[in-house]
Amino acid sequence: MKRIFWLIIGIAVGVYAVTRLKKRAQVLAPESVQESAAKLAAAVRHFGDQVREGMAEREAELKDALGMDAAPNEREDYR
Repeated sequence: MKRIFWLIIGIAVGVYAVTRLKKRAQVLAPESVQESAAKLAAAVRHFGDQVREGMAEREAELKDALGMDAAPNEREDYR
């Protein structure tokens, strides 16, 4: 009776371990890694776009504040 009990416990633990290992293998599979890298690249690209947009807005604000929006020959020369 004890042997059957331990056999059943061993089978249950084995099935549980195999199930967990399969899930872990799917997470670490190259497709998952590639998908994660693609998500990271998209996030970095989006961040770069946001930074460039903010820089352009700030540059326009500074040019407006300094009166640099006019054509080069219409501006006052501050030299």
